[in-house]
Amino acid sequence: MCQGDVRAVKSTSHEALQPDLNGIIRDRYQHVESLTGKEFAIVTNLLVPKTGGMNTTKVTVVRWIKNEGDAFKQGDPIVELETEKVSYELDAPEDGVLLKILVREPAEVDVGGTLGYIGKAGDRVPA
Repeated sequence: MCQGDVRAVKSTSHEALQPDLNGIIRDRYQHVESLTGKEFAIVTNLLVPKTGGMNTTKVTVVRWIKNEGDAFKQGDPIVELETEKVSYELDAPEDGVLLKILVREPAEVDVGGTLGYIGKAGDRVPA
């Protein structure tokens, strides 16, 4: 790898790499499935993000925009959250289905806490 490539990677944001990483992970699971004959589900934790520039440790779940079983596209709003200063919608990090809601409104959740699980239709969630 040349020095120019290293700079290009360093300047790429984590968010820009995420869809590629999800694709790589799904490809690897499909490869394992083809070798073992067993199907694996990739379930994504829907986490409370750290809000840029704010010193927030908790958010309140105001309302779920999507219901369990609803399909969505990357960027679609899934849930409305509120801090002491701002209310915002959390967008889907990838295409998928809302498999399970773990935190119902109105409830407080720590930043980094899991709100629910997303995946493909028919995927099973962790027990």
